[in-house]
Amino acid sequence: MPQPPEKENKALVWPDWPLKMRTSSSHEEGVERDFAVLTKRAVGKDGKVTALECARIDWVKGVDGRVAMAEVEGSRFELKADLVLLAMGFLGPRKPGMIEQAGVALDPRGNVAANVADYKTSVSKLFAAGDMRRGQSLVVWAIREGRQCARSIDESLMGSTTLPR
Repeated sequence: MPQPPEKENKALVWPDWPLKMRTSSSHEEGVERDFAVLTKRAVGKDGKVTALECARIDWVKGVDGRVAMAEVEGSRFELKADLVLLAMGFLGPRKPGMIEQAGVALDPRGNVAANVADYKTSVSKLFAAGDMRRGQSLVVWAIREGRQCARSIDESLMGSTTLPR
């Protein structure tokens, strides 16, 4: 992601977490931060990681209006490493594979489009809930939607359900 601004725009943040540059005591101790970097691959020798091959990225708007990562040509570099810890973010449902093969409709943000009454998608007998439907959110939303979606699936398969809404 690009470097966040020093101060958030208070008119644009509620109810979302404000996007602003945050500095912790760890950062103050001398850590070097880098932004808009994509890890391409881990480099290793004798089964041990020695470096990460990286590239700089820009966020560009596609013809469909969605913003996507684009590698900056000629920006590859290596970071020496002997330990790599993964902290994964969520950028939306993975399209190649099941989603593309099913031909399911997507909402404007690229999530699987499904209504909240019964979690049905544009494809018969295909349901979606949680992060797949609403995008990155709180785990409590995913749990709630998962339970409600299970009820809808049970009702679709059995004709009725005793599961709670």
